[in-house]
Amino acid sequence: MTLEEAISDVITNNFSAGDLFDSHAVINELITVDKYHIVYLKGCPENCSVSQYHGLIARKIGASGCVASSGKKIKSHTIYGSLSDNELWERL
Repeated sequence: MTLEEAISDVITNNFSAGDLFDSHAVINELITVDKYHIVYLKGCPENCSVSQYHGLIARKIGASGCVASSGKKIKSHTIYGSLSDNELWERL
């Protein structure tokens, strides 16, 4: 499974049409669900910070064809527990 496939799988299996969510919801699934965990770990490019990697995942979410941007931002917790602004996605 590729990272793109895992992202699409997370979105299609966890969100219904019209659901709103941010990238951290998808990232959390990639990190914590057994079948995605290794894909998440192996998908990180060399010399890439966690923040950069999660930004890459956010771009892949947007390019997945499963979502549209709501045009809004939401504050949610990063894996480090700090709040950050994130794109609010709507499941198509």
